[in-house]
Amino acid sequence: MSKSILIAGKYLPDATNFADGAEIKMRNVAITDPKISKETVPTSNIKTLPWSRPSPVAARTLILECERIFGNLDEVVLYFDESYFATKFHSLTMQNCSQTFDDALLGYQYLTLELLSRFEKNFLMNASLGKPQTVPKLVFLIRNSVNEFDIKKNAALRTDLPAPSNAFVAAAASAFVAFAENIAAVYNSQEYVEIILADADFENEMAKTDNALGQWLCDYLDELDAKKKPLSLKQSLSWVKVGSKVSKFLIF
Repeated sequence: MSKSILIAGKYLPDATNFADGAEIKMRNVAITDPKISKETVPTSNIKTLPWSRPSPVAARTLILECERIFGNLDEVVLYFDESYFATKFHSLTMQNCSQTFDDALLGYQYLTLELLSRFEKNFLMNASLGKPQTVPKLVFLIRNSVNEFDIKKNAALRTDLPAPSNAFVAAAASAFVAFAENIAAVYNSQEYVEIILADADFENEMAKTDNALGQWLCDYLDELDAKKKPLSLKQSLSWVKVGSKVSKFLIF
């Protein structure tokens, strides 16, 4: 049976390759977009759903729509692509200050809280009905980039990426990492969710294309399903480097 996966953080067409990578790995895919008002269907297994990031109500609605479409939500990827945000918010203006916070931080936080609440509710409901349980996976995926501070220390880095991260985007990236780590620290002991921290360093060859990144992530999640014993606390709180297998972990 195909798994269902929600990808939140990059919008179409920018996220097309990542969604395609997940679809190749036998996923039914939902992807978010703020520009649409109702569900659209780019392909048979990839659906686009509206999501207004700075709205907790929109986060709750997004989750319920995924459950309505797929019946259940097996995996969620909160994808912070620093280079993507750097091209969207390249100037230090008041408008970009507010929108970077909404898009690159606040939206992820609202969606995380709603997901955790929904996962717990579903777990308790299924337990009371004696239904078999599958533990959903919540993935915090960051693909980091080069910021202005890095370039001042090493000017050669400027040619590596389309745009360096400014102060807003660099701050949001650091905040995303801190938020993900602390959510994992608190919730990885819960039986209703499994949290994965995934690090797609911009110098990692596999992380340079979204299609390969999406395929690796789905393979990794499948390996987690097949594992014979739970991950240790140290493993569950480690950032997994793109390309790693379940048996190998590297600290962020």
